Amino acid sequence: MSLTFGVLGAARVVRSALLEPAAGLDGVEVTAIAAREPGRAVAFAGEHGIPRTLRTYDEIIDDPAVDAVYVPTPAALHGHWTRRAIGAGKHVLCEKPFTANADEAEEIAELAESSGLVVMEAFHSRYHPMWARMSELVGSGVLGRIRTARAEFSVPHPDTTDIRWQPGLGGGALMDLGCYPVRLLRHLFGEPEVTGARIRDIGGVDAATTARLAFPGGVSGEAVAIMDGTDGHAAELRVSGPAGTLHVRMPYHPYLYGELTLTTESGVVVEQGDPRTSYSFQLEAFRDAVTAGGPNPTDAREATATMRVIDAIYRAGGLRPRTPSAP
Repeated sequence: MSLTFGVLGAARVVRSALLEPAAGLDGVEVTAIAAREPGRAVAFAGEHGIPRTLRTYDEIIDDPAVDAVYVPTPAALHGHWTRRAIGAGKHVLCEKPFTANADEAEEIAELAESSGLVVMEAFHSRYHPMWARMSELVGSGVLGRIRTARAEFSVPHPDTTDIRWQPGLGGGALMDLGCYPVRLLRHLFGEPEVTGARIRDIGGVDAATTARLAFPGGVSGEAVAIMDGTDGHAAELRVSGPAGTLHVRMPYHPYLYGELTLTTESGVVVEQGDPRTSYSFQLEAFRDAVTAGGPNPTDAREATATMRVIDAIYRAGGLRPRTPSAP
């Protein structure tokens, strides 16, 4: 039998994050969708071959033919729909960032752990083999005792009507983009102390954020996210030690031109990212966690740790953490 998914909304990410990987993966089917505008759900279902459209998100969650719910709503609504799905006995794949803030994430982590359900933050990058490779190199000592690490994700979003510019929906560069560098640096170096942050505040939204992070072992880190710039895209990691440097291009979507460059006295080694999408690796892990008890490295407890850092960055930069919303 296949694991059946119901989808809450016809967001753009649904295609790449769920539909395309499901089409190439045994044991997973996307069987139902609802949207705030029913006509949009009908059109989306027809375009992508989803068999059923339901009228509301609640109908998706309550449908006995749905095993798991995919939540691609605005971030401020993630908590509401994830709680609702857990209460209905559904497994949950929830887009990043997991919730509006750490308090909400902690609440949901407790619900998830007591439910026995698989609740996974859709932090797809974590499932790509390049993340394991980066961790291997950082831990190998090939760079010597690592001193600095800088991760950036910047993408211009000039349309100020977009949800990314709406604080009430969980908008902001840190929530939309900065969660990736924060999660990557945590993956490589452990839990940081936020020692400072510079935020360019436009109407209560962080258009650009640079956070200073102190990691165990004396590693000085920096996480950068910019969404109002004009310099184009930037997606990279730079790690430096006395014996060399590690530069990774596109660490957040490694299958898209991802490239790892290790430079030491021995020379330069360049490795390309696996072309299989990180979303495919993620959906496979979700399926295996549900059907075979496989590992869930981006579970609700792990997501809570990331949200704690995000909240601390907001406070250090003079803004309040985001607040949850309900439909």
